[in-house]
Amino acid sequence: MIEPYPPTWHRKLDFMPPMGLQIAAGARNLELYFCHAQVSVEEKSAPSVPKETKTEFGTLKVNPVFRNIVDYKMGTPNPRDGISPIPQKELLEDITDAMGGAVKIIGEIPDVVIKSRGVVEKIPKEVEDIPAFHGAEHFFYHQNAYGNLVHKVRRSLGIYSIANPYRFIKAELLGYNIVKSVNDPVLKKLRSTLKTEYVVTDTSGWADLGDANILLLEQHRMRWWTDIGEPTAFQIPVDSGINGQIYRLMRRNCLVVV
Repeated sequence: MIEPYPPTWHRKLDFMPPMGLQIAAGARNLELYFCHAQVSVEEKSAPSVPKETKTEFGTLKVNPVFRNIVDYKMGTPNPRDGISPIPQKELLEDITDAMGGAVKIIGEIPDVVIKSRGVVEKIPKEVEDIPAFHGAEHFFYHQNAYGNLVHKVRRSLGIYSIANPYRFIKAELLGYNIVKSVNDPVLKKLRSTLKTEYVVTDTSGWADLGDANILLLEQHRMRWWTDIGEPTAFQIPVDSGINGQIYRLMRRNCLVVV
């Protein structure tokens, strides 16, 4: 397993974990070499969902705690182990095809939320000439989902300037006409943020790349629902009971906690 890079480094943040929204917004062909997603099923269908099912690309397994949740996993979390990347749209179809009509639909999309994923993309031409990327064709990054801590941090630390990602992503989804109504139930699924744990290439580890080069790389692979978090001087006390870090978003110019 590849260890995360230091907490003092910049991190790409993705504020839209529902897979259906990712696809609707334009990331249908984003290729994943690893995916752990949670699938909500209709209560009436839950008893008929098999405890474990092999799909074309992965495995569906009934969650041991929540009766109406099924976990979907495909691939390996380590890109060095040999990978077979699959576009997100095909993964969503893999889930829905295997489960038939059991998947809960929220608004107009299946209730499938990414909890962890490994993504592979081509090195952008804009950074090809940087020595750290010489000889590399692809880069790989791993992201994990973290819950929305904004209200807890505001109350506990008194930092009321921290923005709520739910608010700005909701407004942007409406602005881009991806979601048609403020009452669309899919908006309630915007409960977490995908935070990048590391970035490596097919020739170099994150220590070889360095924070500055990874930042340049990330700046050329931005999507409107993502941003880059710059670690701030605000520290969450270790005895506060809150695990998270405060970032300043470079594009939106606001503070968030992830």
